[in-house]
Formats: sequence, structure tokens, C-alpha cells
Amino acid sequence: RIEVERPYQVLEEVAISAEAFQTTEETPLSIKNINWSEMQRMPGATLDISKAIQSFPGVLPKSSFGYNISIRGGASSENAYRMDGIDLPTINHFSIQGASGGAVSLLSMDFIQGAALYSGAFPSSMSNVLSGALDLDLRQARSDRPGVRMTLGATDVGATLELPLNERSGLMVSARNSFSQHYFKLFNIPVLPTYQDAQFKFYTRLGSQKDLTILGVGGWDSYRVYSEGRGSDALLYNVGYIPEGEQSTEVLGARYRHFVPDGVKTLVVSRDRITNDADKFVGNTRQESDRQLRYRSFEDRTRLRYERVWDGERGKLTLGGSLEAVGIGVDMWALKGRVTGVDTTNLQTTLSYAQGGLFGAYARHSANQRGTLNLGLRMDASNFNLNMVNPLAQLSPRASYKYQLSSHWTANSHVGRYQQMPAGILLAANSATNHGRFTRFTTTDHLGAGVEYQNGKTYRVSMEVYSKRYRNAPFLVNDQIAYANAIGAYVAVGDQPSIPEAQGRARGFELFLQQKLKGQYWWMGAYNYGISEFQTAAGDWTPSVWDSRHTVSLTSGKVWGKGWQWGLKWRYSSGTPYTPFDESASALVANWDVLQRGVFDFGQVNSERLAAFTQLDFRLDKTYSHKGWSLNWFLDLQNLASGDIPLMPYLTVVRDADTKAPLLDPNDPTRYQMQLLRSDTGRTLPTIGMILEF
Repeated sequence: RIEVERPYQVLEEVAISAEAFQTTEETPLSIKNINWSEMQRMPGATLDISKAIQSFPGVLPKSSFGYNISIRGGASSENAYRMDGIDLPTINHFSIQGASGGAVSLLSMDFIQGAALYSGAFPSSMSNVLSGALDLDLRQARSDRPGVRMTLGATDVGATLELPLNERSGLMVSARNSFSQHYFKLFNIPVLPTYQDAQFKFYTRLGSQKDLTILGVGGWDSYRVYSEGRGSDALLYNVGYIPEGEQSTEVLGARYRHFVPDGVKTLVVSRDRITNDADKFVGNTRQESDRQLRYRSFEDRTRLRYERVWDGERGKLTLGGSLEAVGIGVDMWALKGRVTGVDTTNLQTTLSYAQGGLFGAYARHSANQRGTLNLGLRMDASNFNLNMVNPLAQLSPRASYKYQLSSHWTANSHVGRYQQMPAGILLAANSATNHGRFTRFTTTDHLGAGVEYQNGKTYRVSMEVYSKRYRNAPFLVNDQIAYANAIGAYVAVGDQPSIPEAQGRARGFELFLQQKLKGQYWWMGAYNYGISEFQTAAGDWTPSVWDSRHTVSLTSGKVWGKGWQWGLKWRYSSGTPYTPFDESASALVANWDVLQRGVFDFGQVNSERLAAFTQLDFRLDKTYSHKGWSLNWFLDLQNLASGDIPLMPYLTVVRDADTKAPLLDPNDPTRYQMQLLRSDTGRTLPTIGMILEF
């Protein structure tokens, strides 16, 4: 008999961890990270990524009108979005064409593993971005067994299915359906929105060094006015001018990656399409003789991008190119109110063009590994008109430098030029009105510098100053304002000819402190002082609608035993500017009977400012975990203290108390009596939600 003695060795404990705060060579400071668990427990976010990022510095908590994601004083149309490397036209339902904001997130939080928010020093591989970029990283489907996650949120119910197809492949599918129209009726809200969305991700490893990701996103929206609500002056005003319509957003894309010894090769192809239909009739009669608006539009893009990265010990080189084929169609008939009277807008056009770009970046580490210099270059071109054909006219150099002052402190700086093609609605309006030959890329020059402390694990402090300068930005011919100041519409902004003559500037200071979950506690604090201005037609500098000046966000939470956790978020923001109505022109019977809304006085663009506001959000979670399944319920209270959140006021007619008919001015029968109503939203919005996973 032969006996074999098995040797053994006692190993020390091995801990595997990742950096809590991630940066890149191109973006050493102007980037913030948030992971899935932080998004889930964020007070006031209600499982919405667009609300979760509002705790970061530079993100405007609330504009004077609508739902917009504004970063460092830039318009919401200046942002870019990516998901697993695939470009998205928007991340929200009910987006206004020409902007990117919306009331509800289009994306399922179940898919998201983490997000990186860029507010400057954008990677050269990103095109059409001036102010901010949100890069979403999706997780893989579970590989052990099928799983189901069912969610009851603030305004919708949804389900996510995870399927391991084989040892190399997995599939995730989700769908949501809203019940917001019933929820909003309880608060007498004038618009009753409904939405559905679906999302899928297929991932497979093609051998040991290649992988393929295919994903799709679809959102379908409908909104109707609530004409049967309690007949307050505010409700009658809103249902009088807000249109009814449908929107859709559809994205299908694929990413192929080949990991090689010295780097990675990436090929991305995708197609996205947005449609937007809306109608409005005086008195909501749906009679053609009472029509105020007919709007039909689509915008589709087919995108291709190739990127090659060489990664070495002392540096990294990135080279690549992108190409887009764009189709846009607009069929619009509308009655528009101006100080001089009511105009008829009639836009009918279908256009197509191509846009492409080449990009590169080189990052070099110093010999002692304390300094990192990154140089980047991008150039774009389009055949839309002769102004855009030469890529040298759209040359976008950029550079950043990071220096390790000590084991915890770094100094960072960046400078760069970024270009953006005007929004599709602007291109369509220019094409329909013979202004297409004037169109140019909008240019911004960024400059930023700051310092950061982090322990590499859970704690981070950063301070940064920034400056932005806009050139060749669109200037709306009819309204005589910069396109960045166009706001106050429900369907589209920029539906008129424009010329590239607007000039703008933004500058500010940011302070950010963050403690990741350590033990039982986590917290973050952000302060931003920002100024955003654009020139008027006379050349005077005036605040833009995104000029929020002071914003503060304080968020904290505690996790304790038996599945309990709570979170609290307090925000302060000084008021944003808005353009007042021209009361004299608005009161004219000939104007009001047609428009059912006040006429803006763009001669006093953004001369008024809303009051400052504070908001307190609270969230309480309880999780029950069992073998094979778990249940989480949560209570989320937005605006717990019911503080007034001011919005742009309403200018409306004085109505008879019984008949609700407008009252004529006794001194001038050609005019109605007018009144200015506050539109503050001071209510507490409660949400009781559940997440069942098995």
C-alpha cells in the first residue's frame, strides 16, 4: 500500500476591493461616480437616475419651467448620454424636442451597475457634448439561475427577468407600465401622463478575449389634459394652452470588444429614433376650426464608432472615428403669440445629412508616476452645409494634467474646446425657412482647475473652479434671444429660424465631500456657485435661465441591523431667472382667445428671478431576506416639509366666479382683466414602493 500525504498551507486572508472613486486620464477631476446601491437608497430619487444625480455639484436642482438636466449653467440640450458605450438621444420620458429633460426616467434602475457624470474634460470619443455627459455601465445577467425582480415605484409597476442562457451568455429583459394618470388626479394636476417602456440586454463572451453586447430601449408616452378637475384658475389656465400628444423613443445598439495584449478594440453600431406628435384646440374641442397646434416630427440616427486603445506601462494611446447618418422631419402648423400680435408658423421639411469625426488621445505618466499629462484632439464635419464640411473648422483640442501632491492629495487642471451640432429642430426650422446655409457648430471653450483629497477607499473631498465660453451658439431670429434661453414650451423649443451669433459664458466654483458607506453611515455634501449668462440682441450680458448662483445639497443615511436603512436629503437653491409676460399684449381679446396664454416680453429676457427654495426628502427602507427570495419595501417622501418650490408664475384672465368666463376690462372692451398667479409646488409627494426579488 502506498500512502500519499497531502501537503497543506495556511493562507492569510485576502481582501479584494475596487477603488471607490474612479477617474480617467482624460478626466482627472470633473467626474463623479455613483453605484447601484447609492442610486437605490437616494432619498427623493424614487428609482430614477436623473433625480439621483441631482445630489452632485453643478447639477441644477430645478429650472424655472419643466424638467431639465442642466450642468454647470448649460442648457439641457448640451448633454450627452451613453449606456454600455452606446449613445442615447435622451434618458427620460416626455422629453421636449430640442432639449433632453423629462419628468420620468426612461431607463430601468435594475440594469444599472454604476454611472459616471462628467461636467468637463470630456473624452475625445464623445461627440456633440458641451456641458455634461452621463456614462452608464450596465451589469450582467446573473449566471447561476433565472431571476425575477418586480418593482412598484412612485408612478409605475415593472418587472425584470434575468436568464443565464449558457455559461458564456445572459439576457435581461424589463418592462414598466405607469399608473401616474390616476396618481396625478389626486393632486388636481392639469396634465395626466401615461408611459410604458421596455429594455433588454444580451451579453455573450466570444471566447476568452472577445465579447458582444446587444441592448435595446423603448419608451412610449401619452399625455392628456385633466379638464374634469377642480376648476381653479390655475387648472383652467393650464388645460387651456397645454397640448395633448404622443411620443416615442427607440434605441437598438450593439458593442463588440476584442481584448488584445496591449489594449482593446471596440466597435459600436446603433440606431435610435424619436417621434413627437401633438395637437391643441381652443377649449379642447378637437374641432379643426379651433386648432392652435398641429405638430408631427421624427428624428432618427444611425451611428457607427470604432475605437482602438493601446495601454502601456508609461502611457495610453486612443484613436478612433465615428459616423452618423441623420434623418429629420417636421410638419408643424401653430399659432404663436408675439408682442406685435399672433403669427402663424408653418414648417414642413424632411432632411438628411451625414456627420463624422476623428478623435485621438494620448496619456503619459511621468517617470516617478506622480504626474499624468493627457492630450486629446477631435475634429468633426458634416455635409449639412458648406460651413461644416471642413473638419479643420471644427478642430477641438483638449488637455488635462494630474499631479500627485502626496499619497492622498492631487492637483488637477484641464482646458479644452468642444463642438456640438445644433439640435434637430433648429436644423429643420432653418431648412424650412432657407436659413440652413447659416448654420454652424456651437463651440465652447472650457478651463478648470482644482485639488482633491481621497483615501482611496471611502472618503473624498474636491474643490474646482471652472469657466466656459460659448461661440457661434444659435440665436432665434423671431424671438431675438439665444436658443439657450428658449424655455416654456411643452412640445419643442427652437421651432423657428436661427443664426449662429449667440455668445455665452459660465463660470463657478464647486465643493464636494463624500463618505461612501463605512460601517453604518454614508453621506455627501455639495456646494456650487455658478453664473451663466448670454448676450441679448443689443449685446448686453444677461443671466440665462440656468443661472442658479448658489446651490447646496446635503445627503446622509444610516444602515443598521435586520434590513433597516434610512436616508435624508436637504437641498437649497437660489432662484433661477425667467422672462416676464407682456401684460398689455396678453390682455388683448384678439390674442387671448387664440392663444389662451400670456405673450412673453423677450425685450426683458430673464429680467425676473424666482425666490430661493429648500427641499427636504426622506426615505425609509426595510428588506426581508430569505433563501431564494427577498422583499424590500420603502417609503419615500419628497418635500417632506411641504416647502414652497417656486416656478414661473401664470399670467391668466380674471374669470367670472360662476360661469368661469373671462371678464372684460371695464375701461377697455378690447382687453380682458388679467391676474398673475403663483405656480409654486409646495406639496409633499409620498411614495410607498416594494421590490420583490426571487
